[in-house]
Amino acid sequence: MAILDENRLRIAQEKREKFRLLHVGTKLSAEEHRAFEELLVKRNQRQADLIRTLILAEIERVKNGVQPSYEQTEVTACRLILVNLLKPLVTGKYMNEDAFDKILNEVGRKKKSITQDYLLRYLAEK
Repeated sequence: MAILDENRLRIAQEKREKFRLLHVGTKLSAEEHRAFEELLVKRNQRQADLIRTLILAEIERVKNGVQPSYEQTEVTACRLILVNLLKPLVTGKYMNEDAFDKILNEVGRKKKSITQDYLLRYLAEK
C-alpha cells in the first residue's frame, strides 16, 4: 500500500480548501478608517472578523437577490396599514373589527414581497 494513496490526497485537499488562506484587502481614507474603528469597538470585533462577516453577508445577499431589511419591511407594513385605513376614514365609511383584522392579516402576509418590489423599483431608478 502506497504511503500517499489517492484517497488520502483527496481528503487532505478537501481539508485544505476549508482553511482561510486567501487575503482580500483595501485602503481607507482617514475618516473612513475612524468610522471603521468605531464600528469595531461598537461590535466588539477584530478587523479580520468584521471584514469577513461583511463580505460573506454581501455574497449571501447577492446570491439570494435583493432582500429588504427587517426595518424596511416594517416601515412598508406601517405605510400599507395607514393607506388602507385612511381611505375609509376620509370617505366616512365605517370599518368594523373584522375588516380591520383582515387588513392587518393581509399586510402581514404581503409586507415582505411588497417591500422587495419597492426596493427593486428604487434600485432600478438609480
